[in-house]
Amino acid sequence: MPGVDEHPDGAGAEASDAPVTVDEAVGSDAVLEGPEAPDGSDPSGAPAAETRASRRARLEALRRHPVLPEMATVVRPVVVAVTVVLAALLVLALRTDAVVLAGGLAWTGLVLAWGWPRLLGSSSRFGSSLAVGVAGVLAPAAGAATSDEPWLRLVPVALAIALGVMFVHQIVRRDGRPRLTESIGVTAFGLGLVAVGTTWLPLARSARATDLATVALVGVAVGALADLAAGTKPLRGWLLPLSMVLGGAGALVAASLLGGPSAGTAATVGVLCTAVAHALRRTLVVLPPVTAVRCQLATGAASLLVPGVVAYGLSLWLVG
Repeated sequence: MPGVDEHPDGAGAEASDAPVTVDEAVGSDAVLEGPEAPDGSDPSGAPAAETRASRRARLEALRRHPVLPEMATVVRPVVVAVTVVLAALLVLALRTDAVVLAGGLAWTGLVLAWGWPRLLGSSSRFGSSLAVGVAGVLAPAAGAATSDEPWLRLVPVALAIALGVMFVHQIVRRDGRPRLTESIGVTAFGLGLVAVGTTWLPLARSARATDLATVALVGVAVGALADLAAGTKPLRGWLLPLSMVLGGAGALVAASLLGGPSAGTAATVGVLCTAVAHALRRTLVVLPPVTAVRCQLATGAASLLVPGVVAYGLSLWLVG
């Protein structure tokens, strides 16, 4: 009988027909499969299928010992500077006139529109910037054009126009419209930020509400300084509480200088508005495109638009 080396695949014409015993079969399988690794993985290098139990264990371990993305440990001083500068401009505009505040919000909306599509990776940056920019200008203008309550009744008209611009642009695109849903989602998110940002406008219509909005913006600006501690390992897990403490302290100082609102109201407004602004910034700074300057500008602008709805709601509840 020829040797095995002549027919390595076992398909030779003169292969043995002798019966194979159970012990020989088991031994053959053991040789083919090899010993199992202690962790259940295949020693040949092929990844083992993850079971439900192992997946639950992995997720539970991740919850107990979370791993921050590397981007979250990088300090972004440009984002902090933009937040502080825009907050200062909005405070000056707020305490001047509602029309001036509308101009400040329009400028903030244009800053957002410039970098927002790139930050979130829109497949149609020009169209997204155009729609968000249209909303960023028309929405504050519509709010300032209203002379009586409800102050924001014309803002939905401006947003409808911006939505029309967004969909018309998608229709006339000639690049095959790749990632269409993602592009629309990015633009809609930007329009939502502009919409909630216009809620700063009604706070310029009365003295008490203006003071409340002022302490809120000061709190957001001061709380943004906590982002500078992102590179300090012992403080990374405490950035949100640190930001809230700084924001509350800044709001209390501003309230004492203005003579209102009360300490409790100022602290509440400062802490909550700062928390919302900080949460959005920390969500956006882990995105890879944030390394671009325009994306950092958009991040700072977004963190100033979002707290407007919080300040407006607290104003209705605490001031009336």
